[in-house]
Amino acid sequence: MKRKLLCIILAGILMIFMTGLAFAQPADQKIYKWNFQSHLPAGSAAYKPLKDFFEQKINKLTGGRLQITFHPAGAMVPTKDIFAVCRKGTVDGATGSPIYWMNLVPVSAIAANCPMAFKTAEECLHFHFDLGFEQMMKDAHAKHNLVYFTERAYPTAMIGKRPIYKIEDLKGYKIRSSGAIAEMLRELGAATSMIPGEELYLAMQTGVVEGAHWGAARGALTMKLPEVAKYYIQPDFAVSGTDAIIINKDAYNALPKDLQAILSKALKDRTYQRTAEYAQEEKDALDTMIKDYKVTVCTLDAASQKQMRTTAMKLWDKMAAKDADSAKAVAMLKAYLKELKYID
Repeated sequence: MKRKLLCIILAGILMIFMTGLAFAQPADQKIYKWNFQSHLPAGSAAYKPLKDFFEQKINKLTGGRLQITFHPAGAMVPTKDIFAVCRKGTVDGATGSPIYWMNLVPVSAIAANCPMAFKTAEECLHFHFDLGFEQMMKDAHAKHNLVYFTERAYPTAMIGKRPIYKIEDLKGYKIRSSGAIAEMLRELGAATSMIPGEELYLAMQTGVVEGAHWGAARGALTMKLPEVAKYYIQPDFAVSGTDAIIINKDAYNALPKDLQAILSKALKDRTYQRTAEYAQEEKDALDTMIKDYKVTVCTLDAASQKQMRTTAMKLWDKMAAKDADSAKAVAMLKAYLKELKYID
């Protein structure tokens, strides 16, 4: 009798265990294989962390059910076509800068092309994730059949061959620049031009340009610019979500809900993690430039910084005039900066 009762109990335990196992196992065990293309060349310092994340970490987090092959810039399509081919589903996902497609999604300019707004990456992430701007970006890109994620927040700063301590020092300064930052610098008297990355070192060395922003300290160091330019200019011209990850919405929606949740959480977590890592890399790079290349940090005086922000705000207003989303985003930005007491 006791043996029979024991068997019944064991059978019940086994049934409960198997039922729990059935619930624990996702119903859809299909393997999904995606192709992503980056806007970054394979030699870029930022490329490998992205490749490892998509090919290794996502594979591990999903138990091999989502397998992503990550390709460098130009491997599948020209970088300028990333937005279009991802929207169509020719590639399943991509990395890029929203500035590439701000003519199609005007609010993207607020994410990637809005100088003299935030002073720290933490402020930028708070604006995105706590104040609602990230959701605005997601909604705007969803209209183009894309799922949007900010890749990280990081600074843009200038390195130059001459010091800058006040606005007057910018007059006639030949600077490699682009986007709204270039507009701002021109308004302040600089002479800006756009030079491809592969030509930048020689242009700086020969004096075709006297200054440039290529990211900030880390970018300048990887491009070896401290060899020919000895002044690092502060404050940062921008701290923004300059890079993004876009995924074809049809491909994303085809994933089971549990894989969507895993991928979405992993991408958001990575935004914070990579932003923090990048901040440390920036500090290390600047320390190296100061110690090994004898670079001097030059900080504009308070009056000059205020003038730069006033000039930049005129450009924000131009962006706000593009559409309703842009107007809402700029209003949110100004409200936050007033709260921080950066603007009146």
